[in-house]
Amino acid sequence: MTETGSVPLVALRGVTKRFGDVVANRAVDLEIGRGEVIALVGENGAGKSTIVNMLSGVFPPDEGTIEIDGAATGFTGPAASVEAGIGVVHQHYMLVPTLTALDNIALQASELGLWKIDRRALGDRAGAVAEALGFRFDRDQRIDSLDVAHQQRIEIIKALIHEVRLLVLDEPTAVLGADDKARLFDTISGLKRQGVSVVLITHKLEDIFAVADRAVILRNGAVAADLPVKDLSPETIVTHMVGSDAEARSELEIQPETVHPEHPVGEAVCRVRDVTLRRPNGSVAVSGLSLDLHAGEIVAVAGVDGNGQSEFVHCLAGLQRPDEGEIDCLGLNSRARTWSPARLRRAGVSHIPEDRRHSGIVAEMTLAKNYLLSHLDRPDVFRLGLLRNHHLGQVVDGLLNAFKVRAPGSGALMKTLSGGNQQKIVLARELDGDPKLILATHPSRGLDLNTIAFVHKTLEQTRDAGKAILLLSSDIDEILKIADRIIVFAGGRTFGPAPCRDLTRQTIGAWIAGHEDIEA
Repeated sequence: MTETGSVPLVALRGVTKRFGDVVANRAVDLEIGRGEVIALVGENGAGKSTIVNMLSGVFPPDEGTIEIDGAATGFTGPAASVEAGIGVVHQHYMLVPTLTALDNIALQASELGLWKIDRRALGDRAGAVAEALGFRFDRDQRIDSLDVAHQQRIEIIKALIHEVRLLVLDEPTAVLGADDKARLFDTISGLKRQGVSVVLITHKLEDIFAVADRAVILRNGAVAADLPVKDLSPETIVTHMVGSDAEARSELEIQPETVHPEHPVGEAVCRVRDVTLRRPNGSVAVSGLSLDLHAGEIVAVAGVDGNGQSEFVHCLAGLQRPDEGEIDCLGLNSRARTWSPARLRRAGVSHIPEDRRHSGIVAEMTLAKNYLLSHLDRPDVFRLGLLRNHHLGQVVDGLLNAFKVRAPGSGALMKTLSGGNQQKIVLARELDGDPKLILATHPSRGLDLNTIAFVHKTLEQTRDAGKAILLLSSDIDEILKIADRIIVFAGGRTFGPAPCRDLTRQTIGAWIAGHEDIEA
């Protein structure tokens, strides 16, 4: 809520949005003051992304109004939202990977027209925005050569190249390490000093207390609480998010950190020997990589994005081969012609990809058909070569219930689900059946607190059932909570593997920075 008597910069008045029978937002009242940082919080499916899409002009509310400076407005599309001074950095970046940073910024600057663009003037303009924010900006660098933190900065520059008065950041810390997160918070504080308002959509409680002035908490599409952050605690935020559901609250991450008990480890299901991996531009990401993955353990891979972690997971999934060295995985060798995603899947490798939208789902297909993407060889859903749709629906509906996915049923289209619920579908699909090795790449990214706790418990139970899990994560707390061993990729080399119980956050942070120890 803004100060009494002042007109808010942006206000939602009684806004309701429906998608068929699903009510995404219900009579939402929300005011955003000038130079205010608001945290928009809620579980997956609570309606956060729908509010973002209405503010960015993707679609209009069915009921209620959106006001700018006290006057009702109806955005006819994203361009009208930009013209009104609203910029949005989506959770999944809207960048063309094969174009340069400046080319991507030019795509956002529609006011430049369709004719020849003055690249020098646009570059100077973008460079001035970057300098004011303290960013390093190489206008000619291709997006696919940048790590995720630099891609995020390009998205912020894209938004601020216009006269932005409200910047919406959707899950901005989901893919950032500790140093990059601190830089982002400095950027938000700088924008606030300039009078720019910021809406921060996040599932991370620590983000709220780090930078927000006020928290607006959604539950089931409606505003459950709208309070100054100084009047909140992690426990009260959780209570507003999940209500009086004691079982839901008991699973959340405000519990004490897990102590890793000793448990038996089985034989190695995957052996990596002297592997070198190159980036798409040909430069060496990591060399001399050797690692054994055993049944009954979770091995975490950490490091700043762009240091070879993605290439490593792609190798284990059969999407590429090592540039040097070899991998033996479940009876298959990376130097053999049999090394392929299909063969590795049949051998028992499942893959939770880091970008579900590009590699994990087909948005226009039903949830049942998306399940089949990884289970075409499942005999009980086929009879005489024909798909048993009713039985498939029962299987998928069972997973929706087990993973607490908010969806009408297995026949719903994937695109109608929130991002968090889409991620749950991918998790359920890849953990179903009898995988021997699970490649879990940022499995909790973009999920609410309840679902993160559920995913952690599920991965631990899968580990305890004798499966090998490779966990790629940028969250040190997540690693220390559930992983048994960790290996860090940094500056072309590796640190570890080492048991997590023998390490501290400080040591892991030093490794991620490329140092042997804290003092280095």
